[in-house]
Amino acid sequence: MSSLVELAAESVGRAAREALQQGEGEVCAAYRRSFYARFAGERYACVGERSLGHGPLNAIVASLVLPAVGERVRIATEHAGLWTAPAFAAAGAPAIEALQQAARQNVPQEGLGGLIVGEHNAVAIHAQPALEALERWLVGHTLERETERLIGLGPGLTPSGDDYLGGMLLALRTCGREAQAQALWRWLEPRLAGRTSAISAAHLAAAAQGEAHEALHECLRKLYGSERSWEDVLRALSAVGHCSGWDGLAGAHAVLRLG
Repeated sequence: MSSLVELAAESVGRAAREALQQGEGEVCAAYRRSFYARFAGERYACVGERSLGHGPLNAIVASLVLPAVGERVRIATEHAGLWTAPAFAAAGAPAIEALQQAARQNVPQEGLGGLIVGEHNAVAIHAQPALEALERWLVGHTLERETERLIGLGPGLTPSGDDYLGGMLLALRTCGREAQAQALWRWLEPRLAGRTSAISAAHLAAAAQGEAHEALHECLRKLYGSERSWEDVLRALSAVGHCSGWDGLAGAHAVLRLG
């Protein structure tokens, strides 16, 4: 019988709180500064130290103990603050050119972040039919089957293609295109099973409700005129996953540059 690891959260995202309220969970992935646990009802939480940052699935603990995959965990939330995505009105035109200029010295070579500055690696070339189909959809055409190529594209628990789609969902919500965000999610949700991980699907579900890692929200705020520097917001974005933050920003950029 596996041991039970008990921790106390100091802050939780909405999806994390819903997961942790189910009681005990099982560790299904472990990293240097965080671990994912699965709870009843196929709910997930990412438990980590403060450097993990806030997000809908994140539960931040002051003193992290890293359990092994397969161990049972219980995370207390009685004294945890609830993190929610920052609300702001996306007024005016986004600063796309400023983002592109700032991104040139920071964008990773892997994943889909290079699309922000017009760079195409092997992943982007493979995704091109899907990316073009999404651009057609954004300007009024029907979602085509080629778009499915993006689902689960790339390695890891949250592949680059999924993070890109999550960024699109978030940007659509941010700029007031709720109906289009809902349409994309209605198309996407039934296609996730068997194509990507359940953890990635949970992140996409959160993005469909307008929630993502705080670093991506800060990038969107900066695009619409926040006073933080691009250096600061992109440094924080680079710390999100292997290249997940940049993949999400690439998806948001695809939406916002088309108006």
